[in-house]
Amino acid sequence: MKFQEVVRMGLEEYYDELKRAVDGLTYAERRYMPGPNSHHVDFAIWHIARVEDAWINRFAKQATDQVWGRGNWAERLNLPVREIPGFGPESGWGWDGDQVKNMPESKLSDLWAYLDAVRADTLEYLDSITEDDLDRCPDAKQAEYSIGRMWSHLLVEESQHVGQVAYLRGLQRGLNS
Repeated sequence: MKFQEVVRMGLEEYYDELKRAVDGLTYAERRYMPGPNSHHVDFAIWHIARVEDAWINRFAKQATDQVWGRGNWAERLNLPVREIPGFGPESGWGWDGDQVKNMPESKLSDLWAYLDAVRADTLEYLDSITEDDLDRCPDAKQAEYSIGRMWSHLLVEESQHVGQVAYLRGLQRGLNS
């Protein structure tokens, strides 16, 4: 089995779990925050997509634009975010509870569309690299952070966020809902 197949399986598994955890939630349930310094489901979906977009495009490809900008997603999601020098559009990392709570409303279908556009871009990149690329460290400022390490980090981080979404669902609907 090729490494691309393993990574693809991981990406598909957490995506399917995310879809299952969000399925049927009302807008109010998607925006539920169990505490003042937590986040809600809509934020998690957007953040998952933004993180993947940034890691693949800014870090791995060393591209200056991301799916976010190419698809005019700030306007489509009603979510103007600031540009962070050397990073690109912010991803929600470091946001406080008020910023998350006041995140503008987006249609769930638009959040999924952004994640799907990012995922298509991610899979295209995944299919374009070789096993030798996994050892490459494209950012001199992170000389020990390789493409292989990025894939590992991406799968773990996004899986954690899927678990958070499932937890938020369970808090509101109970077990096995």
